[in-house]
Amino acid sequence: MSLDLRRSARTTARWASPAGLLLAGFCLLLPFLAVSCDAPGGYGRAAPGGTTTYTGWDLAVGGTPEVTPDHLRPAEAVRDDTLPPQPLAIAVAVLVVAGLGAAAAIRGARARRAATALAAAVAAVFLVASQATARALLESRLREQLTAPMPAGKTAADYIADQGGFALCLLLLTLIALANAIGWLRARPTTEPPPPKIGQVAGRSGD
Repeated sequence: MSLDLRRSARTTARWASPAGLLLAGFCLLLPFLAVSCDAPGGYGRAAPGGTTTYTGWDLAVGGTPEVTPDHLRPAEAVRDDTLPPQPLAIAVAVLVVAGLGAAAAIRGARARRAATALAAAVAAVFLVASQATARALLESRLREQLTAPMPAGKTAADYIADQGGFALCLLLLTLIALANAIGWLRARPTTEPPPPKIGQVAGRSGD
């Protein structure tokens, strides 16, 4: 039983370390959203059969998404596929940096874990909200750019899919928040017994 507890403590400490936040930050460079190759008439710079993929960083700064190289439209047929910078995605990056700063600057274990857990938890909430906002923008953009009828029973949402980078980033932030919250609870200061009264001390010395 004690061995299992030690393993659990090591696992918690691993996820509570700054390394977890660094990994979550790197996840912003991975794919977050994609407009499917099945989109009627294509989308943006992608001809029918091509896929347009947005990383978390693309969403944060309004960067140019990646398009399947062999399905690029000719220049005269290109449509806009960039999204405006997403404030919530920017906030996620800022919170990750803030969590790293807290882990490096705060000496007290409880305060450090509390600050890191809060930063990771709020970042996870903002990440979900940012993803939902970006999806809604892409759905609107796709409807505006339709050059072929939408198949029966299909909507723009059916051609937009979450990608692995978003899921991994959300998982890491959730684990970091939980691990640091658990570490904060375990690091609660113990209550010390009150010092003996003067009369008690005098009585013991007389004995």
